[in-house]
Amino acid sequence: MAITKTDFINYTRCRRYASLEELHNEKLTSDMTIEEYLKEEKNEEYKELLGGMFESLDGEEVDKTVKIDIQLNAMMEYYKETELTAGKEVEKLFPGTTIYSGDTYHQESFDFNKNGIKYLCFVDIYNEYNDEINIIEVKATTSRKYKALEYSIEKEKYPLFVKRDKFYYLSDDPKISKNYKDKVAKLLNRFTDEGKYIYDLSVQRYIIEGYLKENNINKKVNYYLAVLNDEYEYDGYHENGKRVFNIDKYGNSIIDIYNLNDITKMYQERIDIERENLEKYIFEGDTSPCKLGVYCALKKNTECKFKPLCFKNIPEKNASFNYKRFVSFKANGIKYNKYDLINEGYLKLNDVPIEWLTSENHKIQRDCYDNNKIYINKKKIEAGLNSLEYPIYHLDFETFPCPIPRFKGEHPYYQSPFEFSLHVESSPGVCDKEENNYVFLAKTNDDERLELVKALVEQIPIEKTGGCMLAQNVTFEKGRIKELANIYPEYKNELLKIREKGRDLLEIIDNNKELYKSLGFNEYDCDTMNYYNNAQSGSFSIKKTLPLFTNLSYKDLEVQNGVQALVEYANYKNMTELEKQRKQAALVEYCKQDTWAMVEILRGLRKAIQD
Repeated sequence: MAITKTDFINYTRCRRYASLEELHNEKLTSDMTIEEYLKEEKNEEYKELLGGMFESLDGEEVDKTVKIDIQLNAMMEYYKETELTAGKEVEKLFPGTTIYSGDTYHQESFDFNKNGIKYLCFVDIYNEYNDEINIIEVKATTSRKYKALEYSIEKEKYPLFVKRDKFYYLSDDPKISKNYKDKVAKLLNRFTDEGKYIYDLSVQRYIIEGYLKENNINKKVNYYLAVLNDEYEYDGYHENGKRVFNIDKYGNSIIDIYNLNDITKMYQERIDIERENLEKYIFEGDTSPCKLGVYCALKKNTECKFKPLCFKNIPEKNASFNYKRFVSFKANGIKYNKYDLINEGYLKLNDVPIEWLTSENHKIQRDCYDNNKIYINKKKIEAGLNSLEYPIYHLDFETFPCPIPRFKGEHPYYQSPFEFSLHVESSPGVCDKEENNYVFLAKTNDDERLELVKALVEQIPIEKTGGCMLAQNVTFEKGRIKELANIYPEYKNELLKIREKGRDLLEIIDNNKELYKSLGFNEYDCDTMNYYNNAQSGSFSIKKTLPLFTNLSYKDLEVQNGVQALVEYANYKNMTELEKQRKQAALVEYCKQDTWAMVEILRGLRKAIQD
């Protein structure tokens, strides 16, 4: 019987998971090879990488049915490069012998036996010097979330992690406040973005300490987390055709390393209890339903594989938690998040007691659902449409958020544009799908950003023509344009002018309080959405709003969403020339559809206020 670190994390999600895996009948009694365990462990780590890459896309709803193996093949090299880069940094910072590899088979491993079960883990980077061992777990995430953690004392804010010499440490300020303890508690929550990596390392510590005890080894072991430094800016330097990440011009290393001895020690007693529960789950084999919770990780990259079974009674659309921007409801002093609603039997949108709805938008949404009608504020939509300046440059970027910066001026997870589509609407409704469209697509995985910038400023001569740039979630497009302006100062004026004239399609179909306030609308109108149809199920993504106004569909396209687009781009190097031509044509059609969709939605809104 063997349980890897990944198994441990998954099987302790809830009482039901281990039994559903039928571990007691299959896996635990099977004669699995070490290679099979290694493959399983690594696949989970790759999924984690993918989550880091895709969770930061431009608010687009990602199709969870995209085959994970396709994504893994496209992104694996960047994950391995992250591990190898961290290994090189560790060699600079730690004396002694360092063992690391992009291949798990060559990594150090530890195991110990308890109650007939072998607990097993693999170490990303192992370092030993004299009688001291350093364990460094590498995660393809950035340090931003940890640097942002602050605690307050008498209104003064202090960082939760402080850098001393080479590493970050948990602050040991003697003036510890309740607020400090609350922030540490966040780190000790395995289901928060900050806590999940610390929990991972803590489970690893538990297994390693079990191994040392079982083998009577008395050595000091330190536990570190190595992550990408979000502030690092790559200078573009290559050596022998490979990227070399030197200290940047601001003095930053590409890897930040956190000493987590204290926080992982706090976890050990709790993990021992979880281990006892895990063994109980395995041997009792209780597959009966249990309460849902954050451990289900709904719509996250770590979403439980048994979600289809546990959520089988939950409607796919207009579920109780599909209220617009829903976080929680509060009733009688009790907060109900989406899992609480389901556990209490509130499954559909209209199961939620109407008196719980305090948001005007939620009341509108509920009225549409209960009475099967469409809500439309014609005056606001008309005013929003009239506020647009022509020509409208409908713009959409496709980007590649690589963990490791690929080109000069980029940071980890920099949203590097490789494609854009543009439809030019000269006057209301005057735009041809083919004649008034321009698409730029990088033909290689080399740095083609300058060519993209030149095409962008040539195709959007907004200083000469006037008008505005329109995007769905324009903050994303504005962010990319600002970054390109900083990298290419010779085009800074033109790029910033495009950015300055940016408008958001969501202002017209959803809302923008400041815009409608400036247009003279009352407080109620300024606080409420402009349009709502039950088919949206609480969402204003372009995939949900497009079918409301047109028969256009992404289902007929070979590339159907942003994740598939960046995967195809990443796979250029693995394609034959003929295959690449076909895939690039598919990328053009997908990106073109995104901007044409905006043209069609505006047409639909104009028609809606006339009907």
